[in-house]
Amino acid sequence: MDPSNYLINNFYNMFPKINWNYATIYETDENIKYLKTKNSYGYDEIPPEILKLSAPFIISLLTCICNKANSSGVFLERPKYAIIKPVYKKGEKLLTSNYWPISL
Repeated sequence: MDPSNYLINNFYNMFPKINWNYATIYETDENIKYLKTKNSYGYDEIPPEILKLSAPFIISLLTCICNKANSSGVFLERPKYAIIKPVYKKGEKLLTSNYWPISL
């Protein structure tokens, strides 16, 4: 069999349709409640404490943004990146193998 025909016949529908439900305000609120406040903030520089305090006022908007991104499949470029911080674990501090890469 021709390899291209094999690929077309077997992988034409590789990705089945994904069925998902819209996120609710309750689900978004629960996710915000479970954020750890001791962790650092991301590229937006908004600490988790501020997000938790402002949640009652912005929860509807956040839920709408999440649902729009999920339904359209279009996501912002910036949140796809992470800031990598080396965290010392043990041994000699001059060796890079003695550090954990932690992404923020």
